[in-house]
Amino acid sequence: MTIAQIRRALKSSRKSLMKSFVPKNMGFKHVSREEIKTTHTRPLAQELFAASDQNKSIIVLDGTYIYIQKSSNFSFARRSYSMHKHRPLVKPMIVVSTTGYIISILGPYLADSKNSDANILKHIINQNTEDFKSWIQEGDVVVVDRGFRDASTVLEELGVTMQMPSFMRKGSTQHTSEESNKSRLVTKVTMCELLEQSATASDRL
Repeated sequence: MTIAQIRRALKSSRKSLMKSFVPKNMGFKHVSREEIKTTHTRPLAQELFAASDQNKSIIVLDGTYIYIQKSSNFSFARRSYSMHKHRPLVKPMIVVSTTGYIISILGPYLADSKNSDANILKHIINQNTEDFKSWIQEGDVVVVDRGFRDASTVLEELGVTMQMPSFMRKGSTQHTSEESNKSRLVTKVTMCELLEQSATASDRL
């Protein structure tokens, strides 16, 4: 096959996936809040973060990496180079339930300093990507890592509770008991979600 034939085949496959597969299996419109609450929320997470209100949805957000080849386009090559990983990449934002069920994958975003996890979340909310602000409701819980700390204000404006590991206070040598316990709760929920994803991947293989 020639390069042109391969390009046409890939383009046709991509269009077919976007038309028939992706809308049914990815994005906030493919799954209801009720289904996430009843089918894809761990009892442990429900007990820890939403025991008093069964109407709350609990979701986990985290950015991940897709490594790419260095681009010949200088501007794109510069913005896709990660100073953290020391190689070119793009960053999708993954939204999952506490069982590891993938709700949506947003992006990908470029890897430069303008696209920290917090800035990506701000962009998603400000642009209302995939009608995010209609899906999430006041009182819902978003579990994140410390990279999202600068996005706390935009979530508070939506009435959403952010659950994030505690930061060490300036001048302190260790967390208080309350801060340590709060961090453990977040870690416990996110680790359960990662283990569930690994088990699901193993089952598929």
